[in-house]
Parts: sequence; C-alpha cells; structure tokens
Amino acid sequence: MKHKNNKILAIFAVALIGFIVFSTSSMADVTVDIIPVKPSPEETIEITAKITDENVTAVYVELQECNGNTGICYSQENITMTGMIGNEFTSSITLTHDDATYLQYTIIVQTDQGWAEYNKDTKVDYEISAPNNGNTDDDNNTPGFEFVSLALSIMFISLILYRRKR
Repeated sequence: MKHKNNKILAIFAVALIGFIVFSTSSMADVTVDIIPVKPSPEETIEITAKITDENVTAVYVELQECNGNTGICYSQENITMTGMIGNEFTSSITLTHDDATYLQYTIIVQTDQGWAEYNKDTKVDYEISAPNNGNTDDDNNTPGFEFVSLALSIMFISLILYRRKR
C-alpha cells in the first residue's frame, strides 16, 4: 500500500513539473515602444510590440484616450498591428481628442495557444503645454499692459514738470 502511494505521488509530481515547464515556456514576452514617449493630443504615434513567441498569428492594440481632469475615457479602439521583421509588429495611430491627457493600451496577441493580453491598461501621459495667451515668448504674461503703465507714468510726470515750469 505504501509503495502504491509513492508511485501515485511520483506520477503526480512528474505531471505537475511537466505542466509548469510547459506553461511557462509557451508564454510570450511582449515589450512595447511608443514614439514619441510623451505624445501630445491629436498627434500621430508609432506603437511597436516585440513578441518572443514564434507562433504569432495576429496582434492588436486596444487603445483608449482619457481626460484625467474630468475622469472621462473615450471609446476604446481596436487597431490591427502589422508584422515587420521577425516578431515585431507596428501600428501608426493618430490621436483624436484634443482634451485628452493620457492614453491607456493593452496588447492582444493570438498564437497557436489562443489569445492573451499583455501590458493591460498601461498608461502613457501626454505632453500638455500651457496656453500662452497669445504671447510668443512663453513667459505667461499678458501682453501690452506694461506699455499702458509706462505711458501713463510718462504722461503724469510730464504734466507735473509742465505745471512746475509755469
């Protein structure tokens, strides 16, 4: 009886080790590059996914633009990525919302093992520039008011000097 239990335990251990080795070796590793790293609203970006699995049949990117100030996320887009050299897949995407402050994406990969999600809801912040009120030197001052103050001061001093001479 004891010998039989050891046999069952050994078979179970071998099966468990085989399952662990098989399941970890079939998992793909995905690295993603986005150019530019901090995009601006309504800019065109390039997403490249490098996938280690040899049996990739399709790659998609689910992309969603969001406004962090209001908490609103726009509808999600499902974009097909095209294969490049080896297992690199790319897609060029034009962002469409001028009030978005970040995007989030998920890479969807289909292999002979089925569908898998990678980098789920990865957040990429936008490069947001502050409005400059029509000023082109980026010092955020309101243009023209310095001149009005200077002109009034000169007129007031001139009036005082003119009255003293009389």
